[in-house]
Formats: sequence, C-alpha cells, structure tokens
Amino acid sequence: MSQIDRSFVGEGIPYARAYQSQDALLDMGNCDSFTIGFTTNRQTLPNFRGGGGNRNVREQVTDVTATIGLYDLTATNVARVTRSTITAVAAGIITEEPRVCEGIQGELIPFKSLPDLSAPVTVVTAADEPLVAGTDYLLTPHGILVTGSGAITSAGVKLTYTARKSSALQMLNGSQVELEIFIAGLNDAQSGEPYSLHLRRVKFGMLASFPVFGQEYLKLEGPAELLADPLVLSTDISKFCEMNIVDKAA
Repeated sequence: MSQIDRSFVGEGIPYARAYQSQDALLDMGNCDSFTIGFTTNRQTLPNFRGGGGNRNVREQVTDVTATIGLYDLTATNVARVTRSTITAVAAGIITEEPRVCEGIQGELIPFKSLPDLSAPVTVVTAADEPLVAGTDYLLTPHGILVTGSGAITSAGVKLTYTARKSSALQMLNGSQVELEIFIAGLNDAQSGEPYSLHLRRVKFGMLASFPVFGQEYLKLEGPAELLADPLVLSTDISKFCEMNIVDKAA
C-alpha cells in the first residue's frame, strides 16, 4: 500500500471565552503562531546486569505550555497578557473638564479621554475666560499645546469636548485569566483541509515586553499554560486538549 502525503502547514482562527463559562466563543484576531510545548521529567533505571544501557525508563509530563502570537491589539487581547482591568469609556460630551498645568509654552495639556475632533472643542481658563484655538493653544488628537500668548496660566483650564468610545486599560491591576480556546484550523499543505484543536483550560502568563514604539507591526507574544481540566472525568478524554484531523485512505 502506497503512503499518501499528509504534510501539514497550519493556519486558522483562534476563538476564546472564559473558562467554565457559556459565553460566546469570540475571534481573538490575526494570529501568526500557536505553539504547544511539553516538558518532561525523565528518570532512568540503569542496567547493572552487564551490557550497559537502561533496564527501564519513566518519563512524566511536568508542564504543558503554549505561546500565541497576536497582531490585533484589542483591549481584550492586551488585557489578557498584561493583567489589565478594562474600563469602558462611553462616547459623549464632557463638560468643563478641569486640567492642571503650568502655562508654559509648548506644554501639552491632555484630555482625560480620547476626543472626537470632528465635534466642537471649547477651552476656557479656570475663571471661565474664553481661549482661542491657534492663538492661545493648538488642538491635537491628545490634548492642547500651550502657545506663547500668556493667556493660559498655572491656574489651569477647563475643557469641553466629545469623548470617543474607547477602553481604558489599567495594566497590572488585574489577575491571570483562564480561557477555553477553540482553534478553527486549515491545513494549507492539504488545500485548506480543516482541522480543529480544542484547548480546555488555558491560563495566560505575563507578556515579557510591550514595544510601544517600533518600526514593525507589534505582536503580542502571549505565554500560557495548559492546565488539567477537572471537569473532564472520563479516562478516554484528554484533560488538556483535543485535536481533530481528517482521515484519508491511501
């Protein structure tokens, strides 16, 4: 019987939800890599009866780890690998938001929320004296820049603007998350033949670095650990993960 080609080049879409929940499985975004690693503790019993070698060997799995490469910087993805809590910022008008400053030329006075610059922005002094854009300040997507007119002083300013809908991530303010992940995969070496991988309980670790500035597309390389799922009681089902692949006859 001849052997048919069963080579593999994996690609696909990872979906995730909170472990032990009935939440919707949601797309994690553009992912270029997903790797499962196994660490074992190997113990050998030498053969003392002559001839060398080992009389027996015992190899026990100690760690099942994973790494994932995510290119979509959604608030949820960033929070998962930086232990962030997420606060939703609703769109709407912010009225007379007080901001402290020194009134120095070139000083940035940031908005608390990201502004919608297609809507009007009004800036007044702490004493409610109107300030003129282009003369007393320059408007930017993040705040106002103080000019040299001297109208803005250390007394501060009040900003009225329309906030954009956004998410505020408080990094290192949360805890590790546990997810259930389902990979809807395609084998590119077999003309897009489908396969699936179901990871029952995945606990995300901490991102090693977050390159805020760079010349390449930022990738979130999230470390994770596959933990045994105590909800799996059957001995013929893996507590860690299940892979389904298509069988083909030679």
